[in-house]
Amino acid sequence: MTSPLAAIAERLDRRIGRRADPPSLWPTSFGALISHAAIAAFLLLTVTGIALALVYRPSVAPVIYEGSAPLFDGRELPGAFASIITISEDIPGGLLLRRVHVAASHLFMLATVLHLLRTLLLGAFRRPRMLTHATGVGLLLVALGFSYTGELLPYGLVTGSSMRIAESVLYALPLAGEQLADLAFDGGLPSQRLMTLAWAGHVFLLPLTLIGLLGAHLWLVHRRRPALEARPDVDVAITAVGRPLWPDAVLRFALLTAGLTGVVLLSAALVPWADLELEGPFLTAEATNSVHPPWPLFFLTGGLRVVPAVDLILGPVRITNVLIAGVVLPGILVGMLALYPWLERRVLDDRTEHHRLDHPLEVPFRTGSIAVMTSFALVLTFSAGIDVLAFWTGLPVERIADAFLILLVLVPAGCGWTAVRAARRFRAARLADPLPDDPVLPGPDTGATDA
Repeated sequence: MTSPLAAIAERLDRRIGRRADPPSLWPTSFGALISHAAIAAFLLLTVTGIALALVYRPSVAPVIYEGSAPLFDGRELPGAFASIITISEDIPGGLLLRRVHVAASHLFMLATVLHLLRTLLLGAFRRPRMLTHATGVGLLLVALGFSYTGELLPYGLVTGSSMRIAESVLYALPLAGEQLADLAFDGGLPSQRLMTLAWAGHVFLLPLTLIGLLGAHLWLVHRRRPALEARPDVDVAITAVGRPLWPDAVLRFALLTAGLTGVVLLSAALVPWADLELEGPFLTAEATNSVHPPWPLFFLTGGLRVVPAVDLILGPVRITNVLIAGVVLPGILVGMLALYPWLERRVLDDRTEHHRLDHPLEVPFRTGSIAVMTSFALVLTFSAGIDVLAFWTGLPVERIADAFLILLVLVPAGCGWTAVRAARRFRAARLADPLPDDPVLPGPDTGATDA
């Protein structure tokens, strides 16, 4: 006799499950692994974030800290920084909780970036999954928002640098930039209004947005079915191969979540994630160039450091290097990521549906485009460390900045050219000696692929 639980699971499988291969307790592909990792990291962030929000106070008003941290006991500190020290030093397990939260945020961002890169490389964004890709880019933007607002909340030394950068970028915006900066910073630093906005965004607005986008993303993944690797025993145009929802999919996710939680806890015990004693509070009279924002935002700092001084006035618009590095370049990168599926469809004139994954070198236009975008972002990211390179090498910072500016042009061009050549050679080899179960590729002049 079938148990009630088994009957419910079978009914759910019929509605949202897929035809199952032999059961497995482990994800069967790298894509499944990083997707599960992102969701598991989000769950960790949610649990630890709720616990931290109950104690944290988003205040810039000075208070006298009286606690067990000998370095700050009896000192006047900003209220937000004092509450973080209280969590870390005076609440049992508070420091471990903060470290787990920060480590999980790194894991979430890394998994999101890798998943998006895999989607681009293997062509999983093509029709009918273009909207799914767009929601994935939206998730990346929300994750970047979490990184920035999360850096502001502790009100440490890094917070001051991040606030000054944001202030400069807002003032550089054409037309309404000055009004937006005055609205956010309320007359300058320290800004209680900005701290309140950052707290509200980090605790309420961004989580709700992320939940909505993640729900839409997962619904679209189920609705459109994931693209699959080409297999001789499966018609990928009409069949989606997966795992039963219960118990296989649930057990796999639970096992992976438990394993990742263990890894995050171990890293939190060994690595001083976000220990504020290492940097101190933000005081308006103190500043340093030796601190950096979180690594997902390195590309912004790198652009601000290498783009040369520009001051052009075109009618009512004033173009400065801050506007170029802080708005134009990131806007181009994000725009290319979001609009690439439509760009590729137009360039290759490919409007058919695709249900199989490509080899990363199968479409030269795509391979070259991704190589250009990725290398451009990486050069900007490494540019954030020109002060460290100057310290190590003894060279002037200006000379290293000029070198990175040249690399910002040469490296993407070289990587794109090399990637296109490699893709064309790969296609030529595949066309000359196709595998028995390979679909016939179109000519190298179009780069389109058939379903």
